[in-house]
Amino acid sequence: MVWDKVITEFEQKNDWKGAIQFLEKEDKKELDVYSRIIFILLDFLVDGQYTQEEHDFIAQKIKQIFSDASLKFLNNTEFLFFSGIMIYIAEWYFGMNSLKEATTMLEKAAQREPENILYKWGYYSRIDQRTEVNTEMKRQLSEQLLKDSSTIDWLKSKGLLGEYVLGTLKGTYEAFKAL
Repeated sequence: MVWDKVITEFEQKNDWKGAIQFLEKEDKKELDVYSRIIFILLDFLVDGQYTQEEHDFIAQKIKQIFSDASLKFLNNTEFLFFSGIMIYIAEWYFGMNSLKEATTMLEKAAQREPENILYKWGYYSRIDQRTEVNTEMKRQLSEQLLKDSSTIDWLKSKGLLGEYVLGTLKGTYEAFKAL
């Protein structure tokens, strides 16, 4: 997995140009490659330190990379989960006008692997983020996941994207623990 180290370097350096070039040169594109590079681009745009030209170029690339990945991985539950999470950050960068498709993706991931607590948490934590909705379920799922070292290790293996999900998971738990 040489690509893992290369992408980690792009993440650490916030090197969106290198990430795009790597993806365009890579012959065998794995799910993690697509997901992590989309997140590098999305994170860069959300950070807000770019020119209008960079913004427009990266926004177009996110749509293109997501479209390519969708053709290959639309039936993959991991793709559905991570894509749904990312789309909830800024659906317009994925060419969407609403969160309906992201909700459907998270729902499908949770339904296809009902034993996967992370996918269930993803669905319930995103579809309605108000603290008064599904409060106890969100708290319990978050607590279970944070006690599961294999899930935490798996998320950490997903680079910046996994760290984002882990941070969101911790935030969910802290918010609901206080209630």
